[in-house]
Amino acid sequence: MKHPMRMSIVVALGSMLTTPVLATNINLTGYKLTFDEEFNKLSVSQSGTTTTWADIRPSSRFDANSDIGFGASSFLDTASGYNPFSVSNGALTITGVPYTVKFGYPGSWQSGLIHTAGTFVQTYGYFEMRAKFNSVPGTWPAFWLLPVTTLHPAGRDASLWQELDVVEQYGSYTQGVYSNIHTTEPAPAGVMWNFFSSHPEIASGYHTYGMDWEPKTITFYVDGVLMGSKPTPDDMTGPMYMLVDLARDTPYKASAAAMSMNVDYVRAFSNSASAVAVRQDTISAPDGNDPGLYGATAANALPPDKLTLNMYEDAYKGDCQFTVSVDGVEIGGVLTTTGTKTAPQNFTLPAVLAKGTHKISVKFLNDLYAGTPSTDRNLYVQSILVDGIQRYGSAALYSNGSQTYNVTVP
Repeated sequence: MKHPMRMSIVVALGSMLTTPVLATNINLTGYKLTFDEEFNKLSVSQSGTTTTWADIRPSSRFDANSDIGFGASSFLDTASGYNPFSVSNGALTITGVPYTVKFGYPGSWQSGLIHTAGTFVQTYGYFEMRAKFNSVPGTWPAFWLLPVTTLHPAGRDASLWQELDVVEQYGSYTQGVYSNIHTTEPAPAGVMWNFFSSHPEIASGYHTYGMDWEPKTITFYVDGVLMGSKPTPDDMTGPMYMLVDLARDTPYKASAAAMSMNVDYVRAFSNSASAVAVRQDTISAPDGNDPGLYGATAANALPPDKLTLNMYEDAYKGDCQFTVSVDGVEIGGVLTTTGTKTAPQNFTLPAVLAKGTHKISVKFLNDLYAGTPSTDRNLYVQSILVDGIQRYGSAALYSNGSQTYNVTVP
């Protein structure tokens, strides 16, 4: 994506596949779902600090609110006065239009790019986007990966880089899509390998575009059909982040037709022993045709963790009653403690606590106070443990209501 090449050049460097090499169903048994974006809401900001996606690449920033694109594009943040992003019916739409605002490169097309450089990176695994492209000349949508750190092994061409293009499509050519491998390995073994998959109906609806990047091979899929595979380059061994964008193809810069792409979801999977599964959000396929997780495991399906709360009370005319919620969902019903400060009572509840920070809320239900310390019913949290490891210290509830504690699972 850094240095766009026209199709005739790209094919000459790689191998052209006009029919699938082998029809196969993707089997991710033994993998875990490690990233899931179903686009049920829009979670994009410039930095990505508090959101799933960022829309400005620091190394490509052009001004306060734009990322200088490729082709004839500038990628804008909503603070520019133009919002390229919208979410509806479970899909993200990125829309590009001719230059209208003061941000971005003057005369370029203003559009959008999202990435996970600061929020999600992964080495190896299966990456998939389900998207709908169109046939408007000038559209240039893509789903791709870039390394956290670009490698330049000794003796290699310093102008080359590592990049995995899961899919690129050109609205001016709707007969298929492209997948590319950029590497510093010397030609003909490397530089760039390209796969072209013939799909004359590519702009007619939603399709899945997947890539399985493993230590020995990189394999590309369209709609679950194997399109081609190459040995993994020797400089493609470190963590990479994901990008989704809609660029303007340079030869069609003067065209007046607005452009768009629709994204149903972006998912990543890993079979690493250290991979941590995440919950899958509500599936919301715009056309009702979600392909599923191909046998992979999401945190929703994992055996529950053990959330343990050490509780005690100041009893007065009865014992303290309370409820517990995890990330806004109540678990365990109404609980009653008879524990004391020297002998707290343990309450172990089932809860799925994936890696990250969770909000554990304790709601005191029956406070009672008669004016003196000895006639005051109080509830205390001595500690909160996840799978036997303490994740939070002590807290006190002196009146009815909820207190929420941030519990981080590494």
